[in-house]
Amino acid sequence: MLVRAEGAGFAVYLARRSAKSRFMPGAYVFPGGAVDAADRDQAALERVVGPVRGIGFEFAVAALRELFEEAGVLIVCRKDGRRAGIPDDTLRDLRRALAQGKHFISLLSEDELYLDARELIYYSNWITPAGVPLRFDTHFFVAHPPEGQIAEADAVELHDGIWLTPREALERAARNELNVVFPTRKHLERMAKFETLAAFLEHARERKVTACEPRVLEDGTLGFWPGDDAW
Repeated sequence: MLVRAEGAGFAVYLARRSAKSRFMPGAYVFPGGAVDAADRDQAALERVVGPVRGIGFEFAVAALRELFEEAGVLIVCRKDGRRAGIPDDTLRDLRRALAQGKHFISLLSEDELYLDARELIYYSNWITPAGVPLRFDTHFFVAHPPEGQIAEADAVELHDGIWLTPREALERAARNELNVVFPTRKHLERMAKFETLAAFLEHARERKVTACEPRVLEDGTLGFWPGDDAW
């Protein structure tokens, strides 16, 4: 969940999944994707600065890789932890090489860049309800784009990227202007409770993540087990 300050409040980045997607076609979602085998390699571990509290390094690698692949935002630093300013043309070249199949960790190594996992906040873990044909065990993170970087959907997996306040996103979904599925909507509803980015980030850093697995109710809608992470 990529967030940034906007006016007195804050906005979150949403983009539309391809209509050809096997899962949630046409839905507006947060950038993300599956953990690849290479995300678990020792080479990937050695390219990560700082752990993410509560979850393994491979999920941080996957989150940062997918964020760059789908939204063009690269959160990296130098080996000693210093922030790494990346020129726009270098970002474009790296993203183009990644789209052409170049190994992500190899690209970082060539430019002596390290994934800055310190900038990720592990926020939630949602599991698709039992009985659904295509199931996922999904981990949500919160991140802030580095100064000067502009999110841009890759036009392959994601399209029509847009920054909206959580309330604006919910209002547009209620008017059927955006197709927002249940997990995305519930995260937006929670974000909408906070007036400022600082307040939301403070909440995100303090919360304890426990797995949340909604259930399909008798009327076909989705609901939660009693006490299920207070959603």
